[in-house]
Amino acid sequence: MTEAKQRYQLDVYRALAAIAVATFHAYQFSRGRHWPLEGTIWHELMMGTDMFVAMFFVLSGLLLGLPVARAALGLSSPRPARAFLIKRVSRLVPAYFIVVFVVWCVTNPELPGHWQDLLLHLSFTHVYSDDYIFWTNGPAWSLADEMHFYLLLAVLGAVAYRVCGRLTGRAAKLAVLIGGAGTLLVISLGFKVLARYVWDRPVTSWSTWFGPLAKLDLFAIGLLMAVAAAAGVQLTTRWWRAGSALLGATVIVLAHATRPPGDEPAVFVNTVVAAGCALVIASTTLSPVPAPRFLSWRPLVTVGLASYSLYLWHEPVLRALDGIGLLPSGSTASAFGVTAVLLLVVAIPVALLSYQAIEKTGMKIAAAFDSNGRARDYYETGVARASA
Repeated sequence: MTEAKQRYQLDVYRALAAIAVATFHAYQFSRGRHWPLEGTIWHELMMGTDMFVAMFFVLSGLLLGLPVARAALGLSSPRPARAFLIKRVSRLVPAYFIVVFVVWCVTNPELPGHWQDLLLHLSFTHVYSDDYIFWTNGPAWSLADEMHFYLLLAVLGAVAYRVCGRLTGRAAKLAVLIGGAGTLLVISLGFKVLARYVWDRPVTSWSTWFGPLAKLDLFAIGLLMAVAAAAGVQLTTRWWRAGSALLGATVIVLAHATRPPGDEPAVFVNTVVAAGCALVIASTTLSPVPAPRFLSWRPLVTVGLASYSLYLWHEPVLRALDGIGLLPSGSTASAFGVTAVLLLVVAIPVALLSYQAIEKTGMKIAAAFDSNGRARDYYETGVARASA
């Protein structure tokens, strides 16, 4: 247990990704006839921050796929799909529903309002609608995709346990796991190739480029990392780890540098960014030594713990700040700077409060179920202890 915690100190990665996405939305908000930093290297850097949503998908694939891979390899006990889903739903859905309800009610003061939008968001199906995918809370599209991936992993995990349980060789089991994750990767890439070069879907076909099939490859890359970690793959030398981090950073930069113009779909850019993120993360996780000190820096670790809430709340906070007239107008660098700082200064405390009040409550709900996904009988346990 101790070794795993030392290896997988990922809260700082979550914090940086959430802050990057929030900062990009502040930059997007500050855009008028032109971008505030247009024509400078800083503009190019800011235009790349939205792609760090890919890091969230990679981290989800890694963290959720690792227990499945370990159990399929016979290194731990399988987790029933019911237990897995209860844990994810209890932790994530309450905050999501609260944010959706609050924002929808504020933006729809007269009933029935856009009830279709509310229904789609509550059912995580707004990602199939070009009209409503970014309504109510823009970043919620990625959470809907994640929910699809959780359901998919619950089903495929059960299949992996059954298939690998019939195999005796470790190599055969690894082949099944790698083949499964690789198939998901190929399906997603194939879908995007068809969408771009056969169906000719424009960049404004939001449900095509932001839907689950278009982002499944990012999650699959995280699953492949999980298989590697479960198999004991390690970057044993400092040079291997440094090389992985440097190569990953280079891949991310090159992906952004070769990004097509705004009117063309970025078919493979996010895939390449996800691969770069995986290499960077691998440099600190697939390692026999403790993680670098910066990954345990308390302020960022704290933000990382609340990164889900920060991701959910930052856009509503941005709207609220604008609604009460606190944000500057104009497409200037200074206006963007003030907007970004104000957003983070307000959104981070809101996220921390949401984490403590909502997410932790969800964790307590999850703890009311045992490892098989059945409700714990605390009374029976107490009687047994009293009898003993």
